[in-house]
Amino acid sequence: MSAIRLLLDCDPGLDDAIALALAMASPELEVTGLSTVAANAPIDTVTANAEKVMGRLACRFPLFQGAAKPLAITVRHSTDVWGGDGILPLAAPQRPAHRMAREEFIRRAVDADVVCAIGSLTNIAELIKNGHRPRRLAIMGGALGRGNATPHAELNIWADPQAAEIVFASGIDITLIPLDITRTLIVPADMTRHLAQSAAAPARLCGELLPYAGSNAHPAAIHDAAVIAALLWPDLFARRRGTLTVTTSGGEDGRTHFAGDAEGPHEVLTEVARDALFAHMQRRLCGEM
Repeated sequence: MSAIRLLLDCDPGLDDAIALALAMASPELEVTGLSTVAANAPIDTVTANAEKVMGRLACRFPLFQGAAKPLAITVRHSTDVWGGDGILPLAAPQRPAHRMAREEFIRRAVDADVVCAIGSLTNIAELIKNGHRPRRLAIMGGALGRGNATPHAELNIWADPQAAEIVFASGIDITLIPLDITRTLIVPADMTRHLAQSAAAPARLCGELLPYAGSNAHPAAIHDAAVIAALLWPDLFARRRGTLTVTTSGGEDGRTHFAGDAEGPHEVLTEVARDALFAHMQRRLCGEM
């Protein structure tokens, strides 16, 4: 069976780094490119973070620096909400990542089996607006209950609600992994120690970064890694079909809405087998499965 070809659209970020490490450790997946978007921090910061992580994992695919601001609103970064600078505590790579031009980014996004969108949805919305449709989207974002950027909204959707509106209305096959389940994915200390002691590069990177979770605008939970885990181990998740929409103005802008419908165009993951997920991740990152 051929590997799933994915493009990772992200805003590194500690949890983005864990997501990339898990993807790189998984032979079922082939990462064909990485694009950055401003959300966790300004675009230059998240792109520099991406290069650091790519260097540590010896990634050979190209990097595209994407949108620096949302489609219609003023810039919103997690560093504005939680403080810090969002810089990952890693050395700069000896050799910078190969940069791809916008045309190549478009081609790779359209050709991928799935685009994993784990930052704000600005880059994806711009693709759609210009007539370029990814085959499938796996998105970390949205909160059906309590938000984290505001009481009503999760950061990735709140950072560009107008982009989310375009993406949800596009008709593209979408799987959404919302904050409601990802906020529970706080890595146990014994798992972090095990990863740090591994000889495998993805595990060592995670073991080095996870002690910083919850500081300097880095999330306490590994939200974005759940997208990769859902591709690898779908049986660990429960899901419902329905229709996603988003509020784009007023006091609740960025609020994600989900109307359940067995014939709906969207899929939302609703539960995760947390302990089994961590066990799978640990073995995979360490090269033990």
